[in-house]
Amino acid sequence: MLKRKIEPSETLIGKLQAYTERGTCARDLHFVAKANITPDEEFKTEINSIKREVVRKFISALTKFHYSCVECNNDKWRRAKSAG
Repeated sequence: MLKRKIEPSETLIGKLQAYTERGTCARDLHFVAKANITPDEEFKTEINSIKREVVRKFISALTKFHYSCVECNNDKWRRAKSAG
């Protein structure tokens, strides 16, 4: 039962790492930032860099969360295996 909880997290970790390496993100994470001012080129580049950084940090946080889930479930599985 615990192995079934571990496998999806490991799959997600792989996908998140692939997103990080390619510099892309899942469709669910796409968003559009619209300004109330007429944007110039400097503003556009700053907004794009902020968006890339936010997505990178969010993917990093998701990856860390799934790593902790995998570690926790692996520990539970080892304890159950050694006790039983």
